Amino acid sequence: MISFRTRPKGRYIEQASWQDLYILIEKWKHTIEFKEQEIEFLERLIETYFIKLLLQENLDDLIVLQGDLRNVRIQAKRLLLRTQTHMTHIIDLLDSSIALDEEAFRTELAVLEDHSTDFIDVVNQLCFTVFKLTKSVLDKDKPKFIWKYN
Repeated sequence: MISFRTRPKGRYIEQASWQDLYILIEKWKHTIEFKEQEIEFLERLIETYFIKLLLQENLDDLIVLQGDLRNVRIQAKRLLLRTQTHMTHIIDLLDSSIALDEEAFRTELAVLEDHSTDFIDVVNQLCFTVFKLTKSVLDKDKPKFIWKYN
């Protein structure tokens, strides 16, 4: 399991204070939001170069890639909802307005971290694939002007 944060202890989620967990979840949320924007950029990149990509790649492969991006975007929205829910629960817990099973909640946080890490790995793999495809398209385009420096 890859951790988002360098942990002083291997059991950070089980031992951290609620305030520290809130900050950790907030960092996860920002990372997921950034990856969501990255997914939108990848989708625009494919749309922009779709015809040129179609000349080099199989249509079925491009459709699968677009489907993967769509699925990952849906997964991002679900993860954002889960992080927001966990943040709300911590705020409620700090305000003492609700009582939570602390051990179960911390276990859910560990699962959320695993899902977030898996999500980030998938997005990084999709980035690599899309960038590799578009790089091959861009490499074939010759610039009309060659700039020379004096």
